[in-house]
Amino acid sequence: MTFFYKGGKRKHEKFEAVVGNYELQLLTYVSRITGNPSSTEDIVQETFIKLASHWKGELEVGPKVSAWLYKVAHNEAIDFIRREKRRAELHLKHSEDVEQSAFPSEGQGGGQMSAEAVRVVQALEKLSERDRKLVVLKVYEERTYKDIAEMTGLSVSNVGFILHSAIKKLAQHLSEKRKEEQNGE
Repeated sequence: MTFFYKGGKRKHEKFEAVVGNYELQLLTYVSRITGNPSSTEDIVQETFIKLASHWKGELEVGPKVSAWLYKVAHNEAIDFIRREKRRAELHLKHSEDVEQSAFPSEGQGGGQMSAEAVRVVQALEKLSERDRKLVVLKVYEERTYKDIAEMTGLSVSNVGFILHSAIKKLAQHLSEKRKEEQNGE
């Protein structure tokens, strides 16, 4: 990503260092949240634009900037999901009103993922937004409890408790899905 950043050469270099350090991590994180690779770059770019326009103080690669970036990227990704969900619901409602034989919306994006990956994504979608966020940060982003606590504003012990509970729920959802598939449902 190329950015034009006002504020002098030194600030520009620091900003570019932050982008270089976190861009790939944020792209991976946002992609796992949205499941939509085409929108991922836009969301991450918007995150860095917000960083450039809102960040006050010294801009350095570190936990403070990292936590801020992940929080903004997460919020942008969730906003995207909500917009897409509303758009899909409106489209579906309109299609049903106009004609009963509208094209089904099932299976979007599922052709490229393995059956197990689809089950995991479906199980993740059944978790609450908070639980899903923590699982993604811990399992896919390999963040420490301390990092997750800083990013979310939760205590380290609360992160551990929530993750334990969320992973049990995730395992239960996966087990139920496998049983359904074995029974031919």
